[in-house]
Amino acid sequence: MCEICGFSVDDHIGRSVRETVPQVAEQVENIVRTILRTGNSITGIEVSGQRPDGGNADRVWITNWYPLVATDGSILGISVASEEITERKRMEAALAASEARSRELADSLRNLNELLEQRVVAEAQERVRIWDAARREISETSRHLTMASMVASISHEVSQPLAAVILNADAGLQILANAKPDMDDLRAALKDIVDDGQRARAVLDGIRSMFRNDQGARTIVTVNDLIGEVLTVVRGELDAQQVLLRSELSDGLPTVLAAPTQLQQVLLNLIMNAIEAMGPVTSRERVLIVKSETGESGNVQITVEDTGRGIDPSLVDRIFEAFFTTKALGMGMGLSICRSIVESHGGLLSVSARRPNGSSFRVELPTTPPNPACGD
Repeated sequence: MCEICGFSVDDHIGRSVRETVPQVAEQVENIVRTILRTGNSITGIEVSGQRPDGGNADRVWITNWYPLVATDGSILGISVASEEITERKRMEAALAASEARSRELADSLRNLNELLEQRVVAEAQERVRIWDAARREISETSRHLTMASMVASISHEVSQPLAAVILNADAGLQILANAKPDMDDLRAALKDIVDDGQRARAVLDGIRSMFRNDQGARTIVTVNDLIGEVLTVVRGELDAQQVLLRSELSDGLPTVLAAPTQLQQVLLNLIMNAIEAMGPVTSRERVLIVKSETGESGNVQITVEDTGRGIDPSLVDRIFEAFFTTKALGMGMGLSICRSIVESHGGLLSVSARRPNGSSFRVELPTTPPNPACGD
């Protein structure tokens, strides 16, 4: 009590509470009256320092009040036990403050999360809007490119048979200009014109079916037969360009489900490109190598190789892009169309360097039908 109230022992003895600590006198008197009336202890009463100078005002004690009971049951007095709990109170206050700060921080984080969520939703909606607008623009551009591709492909693929028609027609006219025309030569020229015309029509049919996704014309095809027919067509070009043909066709290959005209179009384009690539070569033999075999995956593989200058390694990744060409007068459509045809058959068209010289184009076709969707 001396520590709590700041009075000496002598100042306390014989004096009432109201004389020593009047500020808590009413609370103390109420506790005493309650104990005298009930005979029960009262515990857990907190008091702060009561020194007149306020030097211990921040210190806290917990007091417990116990009655001293005589043998006859009367209460002789009250014993008070005090325990200082200042540090515990400070820790509790610090903990409460920490919890309050944690709640504030949690509220701030929750508000921040809500704000971020709103911002993410808004940004996502904006991205969707931008993407939808871009997709519409890409779709419109794609339609224009498709039309351009179709026009360019027709021009590219039909130009060769039409050029042959013109040459054979000129030859026929020269034959007729003779005093005694050789009818056998004339018939041969006319037959070549018919063959070239049919070849042009077949090319147009193949392009049309490709762009219309026409799968109805697909049938069981023997790859070696297709290769043989194409090699027959280019025989004259091989002789004219002094190109040797090396044919390495494996026997007993599985058949494939394909549109024959479209595959012939691919092979013809690859072979003509190979012949053209060897045009500038003068220091070594010009050799066209055409192979057919079964690949490791069981697919049928057709390889067209040449001994030309090869493809610049920096351009290999772009060689199949539409409108990309390394030729001075090229349109850049041939290889793009070839890849589209092969992929529409469930296959793969790739290119690699041939050692020591030239390029190697490989066509891989599945032997199991890729379940094409029929219809126009």
